[in-house]
Amino acid sequence: MTTNFFQNIANLNVPGIWRIGISTDENGNVKITGLFNIHNNGTQAAKVVPPFIISGTAEEMDNCFFDTITKPVQETAGVFHNMEDYRKGLDKAKNLSKASTTKQTATTSGKSPDYEMPDPKAEKKKAYDATLKTIGELQADCKYEEAIELLPTAEDYPEKETELKNLRTELNRKKEQLAQIKLF
Repeated sequence: MTTNFFQNIANLNVPGIWRIGISTDENGNVKITGLFNIHNNGTQAAKVVPPFIISGTAEEMDNCFFDTITKPVQETAGVFHNMEDYRKGLDKAKNLSKASTTKQTATTSGKSPDYEMPDPKAEKKKAYDATLKTIGELQADCKYEEAIELLPTAEDYPEKETELKNLRTELNRKKEQLAQIKLF
């Protein structure tokens, strides 16, 4: 016995995975359940597409099986391929975006591409320390007015309120002493 079943599958020109179940009953009727999916389909669509179910006599299946399934299988393959292409394109765009962001972060921060976002508290402490360093330099140059202007507020750094208050008092005292010296 020769059949052209597999040639007909190949002639559909839709590469993929076929899952076909065939059952027969005592009256000679045939029930075919088929599910088609594409290779490496990473989308969830395959889980919601129902299988096709065709039933009839063996003769009816021989005469109309491929005529019945050709269009639905080609449409399903087209949808899956479009969705897979879309998913791949989306993944590529995400990767390019990550690479661009990582490259930009590495360029602006001087860190390696696997550098993670800094802790806001650490950044705030770093800014505070940098400001105090600048204030110290201004103080060494007797530029007390400029140092007072740069002094952070206690509202911005409530945990440093006492330290900031003492520093402001000291800077004001030195500013007044400098003013007294300039009067002489």
